[in-house]
Amino acid sequence: AEATRLNVAKDQLQNDKTRITTKGEFLNEQVEQYVIEIDKLNSIINSIEKEMVVLRRKYEQAVETRNFTGTQLIDRNDELCILWEKANIQEKLLKKGEDAMLARAEEIRGLRVDLHEAQRQLKVARGGLPEVPKLVEELVRLRAQVDAVRRRTDVLSRELENPRSSLRKWRKLGGEDLDPQTLRVKIGELEERLNDKKEALLEKELILEEVTALSDKLRQQAVEGRQGTMELSQKVNMFQSRIKDVTRKMMATVSELSVHQTTAHRLQRDRDEACERAMTSKERFENAEPPTDTAEAEFQKLLNTEHQREVDRQASMARRQEEEILNSLAVRTTAEPRVNAYPDEEHGLPKAYGTHAPFKPTVAGSTMRHIRKPVVRPIEY
Repeated sequence: AEATRLNVAKDQLQNDKTRITTKGEFLNEQVEQYVIEIDKLNSIINSIEKEMVVLRRKYEQAVETRNFTGTQLIDRNDELCILWEKANIQEKLLKKGEDAMLARAEEIRGLRVDLHEAQRQLKVARGGLPEVPKLVEELVRLRAQVDAVRRRTDVLSRELENPRSSLRKWRKLGGEDLDPQTLRVKIGELEERLNDKKEALLEKELILEEVTALSDKLRQQAVEGRQGTMELSQKVNMFQSRIKDVTRKMMATVSELSVHQTTAHRLQRDRDEACERAMTSKERFENAEPPTDTAEAEFQKLLNTEHQREVDRQASMARRQEEEILNSLAVRTTAEPRVNAYPDEEHGLPKAYGTHAPFKPTVAGSTMRHIRKPVVRPIEY
């Protein structure tokens, strides 16, 4: 029985040994396979590292190329800006040149018109040379007629001014007289119209004098025949330019005079209105009435303002006295003031997050529909 039991135990041990040996061989095979796989992975890692080194070099070269290209791009951009500035300057110069050419063309056209006008006046003056004696006689006769008409006008004017004259015919007109304010307004309007007429007459007289002087000089030059057509045209142009300058200055002076007259009329009207208000206020004051309708309200407002200012001043003085009393009774100390607020037991002290503070993501907008979701791929070893 004991031998049988030992044989059974031996068989069991033999079976365990065989199983353990088989398992060890299997494990050794797995270890060899793992070693082979490790070698393969090491070779793959080495090849990947080599590729990474090559890619790193290529990346560095690409970065250098990009930096160089960026520098060149900046230089080209600066050159392009300079070229654009030059182009803008050239366009401005071209535009100024075109404007100057147009101005010169306009001046040439005006000079041609002036030349034709001078030639026409010269032709008219030359055509009127044979009739100068007749024109002188006609001028003497017309002057005598003008003198006679002026004398007759003076006589008729004196007769018209004389109310007892037999030549004067008058009749009484009906109606009523206007008030002084309306008369002043009408007088102002008539004065403005008279000033306008005087200004127009003065302009016409000055132009007539300039044209008369110019025609006399042209007639004298045509009679004497000492100067050529070119000099005459140049002087005509010069005189016309002088006439234009004098006319322009005269019109500017007349405009300034009109402005000053208008200002004087307005100031005079303001003065009359102020005098009228002063007289009205004086009459109301003599009748024991306020000068104006709003005088009582303005005076009451002034009194209220003064009263409020006095009340504010007294309140300020009282407050200053109270502050002085409190400051004299207060205890001076150098201790730090005690805190009057403590952390909440529910929330506790605030946390310092540093550079990784939490944030609230924004709500996805309508453009998210154009973004494709990424496809998650498994990692292969």
